[in-house]
Parts: sequence; structure tokens; C-alpha cells
Amino acid sequence: MSELLEVHNLSVSFDTPAGEIQAVRDVSFTLKAGEVLALVGETGCGKSVLCKSILRLLPDIARIKGGHILLEGVDITRYREQDMRGLRGKTFAMVFQNSMTVLNPSLSVWSQISEAVKIHGHGMSREDVERRVVELLYLVGLENLKENRRLYPHHLSGGMRQRCVMAIALAADPKLLFADEPTTALDVTIQAQILDLLKQVQAKCHTATVFVTHDLSVAAQVADRVAVMYAGKIVEIGTAKEVFHDPRHPYTWGLMQALPAFAGKRDSLYSIPGMPPTLIDPPKGDAFACRNVYALAIDYEKEPPMFQVTDTHFAATWLLDERAKELGIKAPVLSGSLCCPDSPCPDLEEDILLDVRHLTHVFAVTRKESLTAVDDVSFQIHKGEIFGLIGESGSGKSTVARCIMNVYRPTAGTVRYQGINICNPRELRAHKKLLQSARQIIFQDSDASLNQRKKVCDIITEPMKLQHVKPPRGTYRAEAAFQMQYVGLAESYLDQYPSELSGGQRQRVAIARALSMEPALLVADEPIASLDVSMQAQIVNLFKHLQKEHGFSFLFIAHDLSMVKFLCDRVGVMYQGRLVETGTVEKIFGHPVHPYTRRLVEAVPVLDFG
Repeated sequence: MSELLEVHNLSVSFDTPAGEIQAVRDVSFTLKAGEVLALVGETGCGKSVLCKSILRLLPDIARIKGGHILLEGVDITRYREQDMRGLRGKTFAMVFQNSMTVLNPSLSVWSQISEAVKIHGHGMSREDVERRVVELLYLVGLENLKENRRLYPHHLSGGMRQRCVMAIALAADPKLLFADEPTTALDVTIQAQILDLLKQVQAKCHTATVFVTHDLSVAAQVADRVAVMYAGKIVEIGTAKEVFHDPRHPYTWGLMQALPAFAGKRDSLYSIPGMPPTLIDPPKGDAFACRNVYALAIDYEKEPPMFQVTDTHFAATWLLDERAKELGIKAPVLSGSLCCPDSPCPDLEEDILLDVRHLTHVFAVTRKESLTAVDDVSFQIHKGEIFGLIGESGSGKSTVARCIMNVYRPTAGTVRYQGINICNPRELRAHKKLLQSARQIIFQDSDASLNQRKKVCDIITEPMKLQHVKPPRGTYRAEAAFQMQYVGLAESYLDQYPSELSGGQRQRVAIARALSMEPALLVADEPIASLDVSMQAQIVNLFKHLQKEHGFSFLFIAHDLSMVKFLCDRVGVMYQGRLVETGTVEKIFGHPVHPYTRRLVEAVPVLDFG
């Protein structure tokens, strides 16, 4: 099998006012035709930058410092933009993490997919274009758009928008597909469809794929080989079986220990201590040394080379040096699967904090057409309870959250917070200050929820300033720094803008902003979807801490069922706008009644380490 892509000693830097950020450092790997390589690692480790470097989609402040990129044996490292345009789409394409930055909000999704087909299919007739668009829609599970051609991106859920992006990327049957977190916003059933789609494309077109993800179970399911990145470098690479069943780098051990499957009976998840280093001035020696409980003295002095474990398995850790083997340091014992163990459901308090009755919300698509997003939904959340809401993309979960937070005005039904009918404008105005401070929401799309013109410090402290709340730690900046530390970000990020952060870092800022008011009710709409497993563990532990220490209540919307099972007390299952089943975690995951619930639970990707 010939090498389709070869990357040799690639280094990419960003020139910023604060200094040179070494985003990708001396990275090398190869990819064969039809092969799937998964890139895993924490947010900001360089995964997305590496992919964009190969496609030459970097901003003006970025530059390739060194190395070579060979596509089918041809060095494209110094290709001009005009030459790259001839390669993008037909030779390689990319599915980006944030669908809203790809889709044009002023055009219907049908017209945007049609445009991609026309651009790459010169001379195609109108009938051929329409036939190809329908074929792509069926491939990505959006066959309903054939009859609803007037739908715009804002009419679709996050998962449905991501499937539209998939259709655009596959329009010209590219030889190499870069998929940057393509299943992050998708529920488990649609995620399974997208993964099956990638496998079908790979088998039919012999398409190679670089799959960027923080979900280790997805990586194990879809990838032939796995590369683990940390601080801009690949620290371990091998076949999926080698990396997940015989990991050799301590960072890989930490990522796997952070999964809910290995929490056992503990009340908290394992999280890797400390934070990744700043890449403006990378530390001497091994960049992971300061977070590595197995670090040796040499780790702080000299960077480890890539040690060969097998013909296909390599890891950059001094623990593989002959001189270190006598220390007898071995990987932690991992047993179990990604379906987490049952946890006891805590006793719920009698008081009902949130009471949702017969909630219905209808969107007007056109003057004559409408879409019922939420249909007669009822549930309650008790004080100190974490209530999980699960279901496929487009089932109405986010619409329920927005109705609860008065972002949308419900078409029918009532929502009462501590007895206050928030659907009644008069009651809403009378208790405006209480409701604004006591309720906070974390949106799924951090790009849309953060003000791009404000610095991180101002974004986090804005709720306190609006409510005239005196900062508990003396100054607003000190309070912002404290909240940043809470979500695992360094104080240096306070003076940056959202556009200068990675997707996961932006989501952490959004979480810090919501937590700054210490709300009694936190509505979290996919709050950890764009975070790596270690940071997911840290945020979930934070939610657990807030519930235990402060009695906060949560509406937790998520696609990661293992996290829902670990974190939540009760769960509601939504399907096509209706709440089809509710119950305790043990009941929903152990003895599901509704056929759709059973299908959801069965669709969870399982990676058995036993």
C-alpha cells in the first residue's frame, strides 16, 4: 500500500504580540491510501493546527518553520495558494469542528450543498447536481431536507448542521479527508451513523482519513492507527490495539484513566494534574514532566526521543530507555469498558426547584410552514439534583433549555422556577434580578455565545458587573483569574480574545462565565462536548463539587451517555420533540423500557480493556 501522505519534521509557529507560539513541533507521520489515523490529545495540543497546516488553511500570523509535506510523493510544502486551491475539495477536504463557521447563515443548506457539487463537478446538468445532492443527504442521514429545501442553518440542530458540513466535504469524493471533531456535537445514534458513513466512504472510495477527536472510544472504533499529541508533539503512535491495550507513554495512561469507565466507586473522575505548558516558551526536556507522576530526573533536562516498542508502535518517554527499565514502572491497571458502572442515586430533596409542565414550542419556518420542536414536555428538577437530558440531534433538547432560560418564549405550557411562572411576562419582570443571577446557561456553541470583541477577563466578569455584584476576591480581575483556574486555564489567557483560543478553551471560558455568579440552577447544553477527556473529567468533578458543597441544581444535556450515567441522578430521554422516558440512572441504563432508549444505550461505542 503506497504512502498517500508523508509529513516529515513539520514545525508550525504563530507570531503574536506576546511572542512566538510553537503550535506544532517536529511532527512526523505517514498515511496510506484507505487508512484512518486518529489524532487524540488535550485541547490546544496542536491537532487542528496540524491538519490546517497540511491544507494550508492557517491565518497570516502562522508560518511553517520547517519540515516537509508530501502528497503522493510530491512536496507541497511551498505550494502557492493558487496551487492549493486545485487540491482542496478533490484531493483532500476537511470537516471542521464548528459547523456555524462553515455554513453561510444567509443561504439554505440545500443551496450550499448544491454549490459544492457544482464547483467540483464542471459541466454537470441540473438533474445530475440534484441527484448528487440527494445522494449526499442520504449518506449523512438528512433525507428530510429533500422536501424541506428552504431550511437554513439556524433551523437545524448542531448535529444536523455538522452532517451538512460532512455532505459538503464529501461532494467531490476526496482521496484524503481531515475530520476535525466531526462527531463532537452528535448523539450516539447519529455518531454511529457518521462513523459507519466514514467506513463506507473509506471502503467505496479508498479514502484516507485523519480523524481528530478527544473521544477515545470513537478513536478505537474508527482508527487503524492512533497518534497521541501533547504540547505540539506526537508522544505516542501505533495501531489502535497497541495504543489502547499496551499504552507506553504516561500521558496516554492519564487520558485513559480519566474515562468514567475507570472511576469505579469513586465520587470523582481522575484528571491529569496541572495544565499543559505555554508554547511561547516550551519547557526544557519533556514538556509533560511537570504533570507526570512517573517523571525521572532526565525528563527535566533532556527531551526524550521516539523509542521503538514494536515495528508499528513508538513512544517518546524516558521510561522506555534501557537504563529506566530496572525501575519497574508499569502502566496503571485498566479494567472495564466504556460503559461505566452503576452509581447509587442520591436521595433527592422534597423541594422542586424547576417545574416544567406541558411545554410546547413551535418554530415558524415560513408563513405557511412550521416545525414543532418541543411537544408537550413535562418534568421536574429538585434542589441539589442533576437531571440529564439525552436524545438524538434535533430531538428538542436545546430548545427545552432555551425555553427554561427565556431565550425562547414557549408556544404553550408553563415553566416555574421556585414557584415563579417565567412564561408570564409580568412575573418575569417582577423577579428579573433574581432570575438573572440564580439561573445561568452554558451554550453548546461557544463561538456564538462569547462576545468576539471582548477579552476573556471582561467576558467572565460581565455578569457580575451587570448585576452590580461585589467580587468576593477584591477585584474583578482576581475573580476572573480564580474562575479560570477552576476550569483549568492559566491567568495569561485573560487578556486574549475568543478568536485566539481553541474550541475547547473557548468552552472553558463559557463555563467560567456561567459559574462566576454561583447560580442555583445551571442549564448546561453540551458543556463538555468540545473538551478532551482529561478536561471533561475536571469539569464533571467541578459539577459534582458544586452540587455537593453548594447544593446547585443542573440540567445536563449531553450526548456522552457514559458521562451522563456517572454524573446525573435522573435522566429524561427525548425523541422527536417528546419526552418518551424518565427515570433514575440505574433504570434508564439498566432496564430501559422505550425502544428508542434501548437503541440509544445499545449505540454507545464500547472499548473493552478487560
